[in-house]
Amino acid sequence: MRRATTRVAAIVALLVLLRVAPAFAEEPTYVLLPDKSLGSLDAFGTLEPVEPVESAGVLDFLSPLYPAPETESVKWGRDWLGLGRDTALIFSYQVVTITMFYFLPESVSKWNAEDKNNLFQRWWHNVQTPHWDHDSFAINYIGHPYFGSAYYTRARERGFGELDSLVYAALASAMYEFGTEALFERPSYQDLISTPIGGALIGLALEPIRSWIKLKPDPKWYDQLFLAATDPIGLLNGMFERALGIKSDLRVDLGQGNRIYVQLRLNWN
Repeated sequence: MRRATTRVAAIVALLVLLRVAPAFAEEPTYVLLPDKSLGSLDAFGTLEPVEPVESAGVLDFLSPLYPAPETESVKWGRDWLGLGRDTALIFSYQVVTITMFYFLPESVSKWNAEDKNNLFQRWWHNVQTPHWDHDSFAINYIGHPYFGSAYYTRARERGFGELDSLVYAALASAMYEFGTEALFERPSYQDLISTPIGGALIGLALEPIRSWIKLKPDPKWYDQLFLAATDPIGLLNGMFERALGIKSDLRVDLGQGNRIYVQLRLNWN
């Protein structure tokens, strides 16, 4: 009875967060100053007033509130290359972790010589026999959804839509369950369900807050901490890319009526 009450309370808290979070994530007002190097505004003649695009989330150019792009180069704005690099790095972290366990002493890794020799045989057996696990509620319905939200947020940060990001979270979860984790145990049905679905719900709830923080002219340390905690993969991958000198492209597509399409490409080391 007590365990059932805890689950109901967790579900109610999540639903309340989904309803309340957007209310506290209103976009602050800001002013876009003209570039004086272009000359006086009078040189451009009479400027026709344009209705601003209604709020569709910060840089959420996938929203139907934005007009359809006219050129293939800005179509949808999905950064496939960036998300592919993120996925490769995620898999690399998992492989490095397994390699470390393999070479650690048996007292630490709990793998004896027989386990190491039959490593891939055990993996093949496990991937063929997924099951309903008996892990604790915190692991299945708090820990896994958190990592699912990290997958979801990473795809959203790469310009993918809500449904696309949900699919990516599901694929990333399956990559882990049927990949490196299957070396230890059989894939879990609960994890394959709760990770993407719970992650998408958490990601949707946190997205307005992340957008609100990004619009702050001078974010505080706790703002940066919140962004890092809700996108740990982006933080870790960014540090790794900078350490290796990999250049990333930030591509932003902005639409205003059917008149203006701008693509910004910022490179940094």
